[in-house]
Amino acid sequence: MKLFVDVGNTALKWRRRDGDRVAQGGQVHARDWVKALDAPLASPAPESVWVASVAGPEADRRIADLVRERTGCEPRFYYSREQDFGVRNCYPEARRLGADRWVALVECWQRFGAGIVIDCGSALTIDAVDGAGDFLGGYIVPGLGMLRNALLRDTADVHVEQASAQLGLGRSTGECVHNGLLRMSVAFVTDVVVELRERLPDTCKVLVTGGDADELSASFSFEFLHLPDLVLDGLERVAARQE
Repeated sequence: MKLFVDVGNTALKWRRRDGDRVAQGGQVHARDWVKALDAPLASPAPESVWVASVAGPEADRRIADLVRERTGCEPRFYYSREQDFGVRNCYPEARRLGADRWVALVECWQRFGAGIVIDCGSALTIDAVDGAGDFLGGYIVPGLGMLRNALLRDTADVHVEQASAQLGLGRSTGECVHNGLLRMSVAFVTDVVVELRERLPDTCKVLVTGGDADELSASFSFEFLHLPDLVLDGLERVAARQE
């Protein structure tokens, strides 16, 4: 039994694999690692545990302790590298690139070659890798949830009810907020994809992942592949080579 864990800033996703049998899930972690890891570490205990984490050193230490206590095995944390699986990192300090972004780029390049990876999480990130495996760089901006929270926190008299967002004029404060943030995010993503397709082959894949992927991608005007488990797929690829 193998366990793969993707620890993001706000959510934790996991996959247990026992031969052809796969179980997976995830939840908002609120940095309550005991609760977040209860299901993935349930009996029967996994024999190996692989983790891609951007939660920080203290969280990684706590997660490692929990894995040891519950399973008796030493977890393997995979962090960004200068070069691996044919992809070359452009960051001066390779490990400063989030492990989730790195393994997503590795999986993109291994499966499709040149590509654009859009991760619609608590932060919205866009990264690009060319046909030679060079990571060209990326963008990081607040995700939809973070944008909404910032607007509500810093604006005293804005009261926003729940509403489904669309690319159109709002007819209430809530609709104006939801529609405006959606349009802003979609416009940003579209502009970047247009820019990158001038540097990459026209046929390069655009991969979309992350918790807000459904909401954002419904308004994209370009072709894309929705791969909700892109990070776990990349982490499993890394583990397969090293075990």
